[in-house]
Amino acid sequence: MTEDIEVTGLVVRETQTGEADKVITVFTDKLGRITVSGKGVSSLKNKYAASVQLFSYSTFELRKKGNFYYIRDAYYIENFMNIRYDIEKLALANYITDVVCDFGQEEAEDNELLSLALNTLYALSNRDLPLDLIKAAFEFRAAVIEGFMPDLSVCGRCGCELEGDAVIDVMNGRVLCKKCRGEIENDPDFIRDDASQKIMIRLSPTVLAAMRYIESAPTKKFISFTIDKTELPLFSLVCERYLLNHMEHGFSSLEYYKKIKI
Repeated sequence: MTEDIEVTGLVVRETQTGEADKVITVFTDKLGRITVSGKGVSSLKNKYAASVQLFSYSTFELRKKGNFYYIRDAYYIENFMNIRYDIEKLALANYITDVVCDFGQEEAEDNELLSLALNTLYALSNRDLPLDLIKAAFEFRAAVIEGFMPDLSVCGRCGCELEGDAVIDVMNGRVLCKKCRGEIENDPDFIRDDASQKIMIRLSPTVLAAMRYIESAPTKKFISFTIDKTELPLFSLVCERYLLNHMEHGFSSLEYYKKIKI
């Protein structure tokens, strides 16, 4: 039994399967993450070549046979070309699509995550922003979308308003005031290990304000803020650790991005 369907989606992974053939993973508006087979699409002469490149946002007419999708027609909407001219942007875009591919469920719609990916790639391609700002904002917003949202409103232990420096309790998804952190760390039942910074990380008022903004802003404006360059390393650390600890694994694409950063 065959079925024809039209979807719009972002190419988040590609695998060469022959001299001119490849299989692509597309994160779509209707079907979530799907795997699509393209015969001859790697050839520069193929009319679908631009539509099936990694990072291309395209409309696809597909034919489903059994559990497989095949390209009947395709045309690209946006290919974020500027990313391809900068090795750091390219490395970061690979990490972003790896996260999206990891979160995306097969044939389960997640348009909020798709919109986040597209807006992040647009910022990478077209906006003059620090790459680590884009990366961190994407990481924290992805964590929020996928249900790892911490309570940033008050201290998660005593319920008091947060004033001055606080800490984020990564594993428990809460922010603690300085008083509560001290009480917890002085508790003999509190186990501290060599990687304790992965569990409790300092939050400055500026970083906390940025996280609150990312949590509540419309997706199209989630990177519409600035942060002082002296605060950016802490902001980047907090968002990265928060996401990766809840995903429970790292990414080789992230390690590559860090390695080639100038």
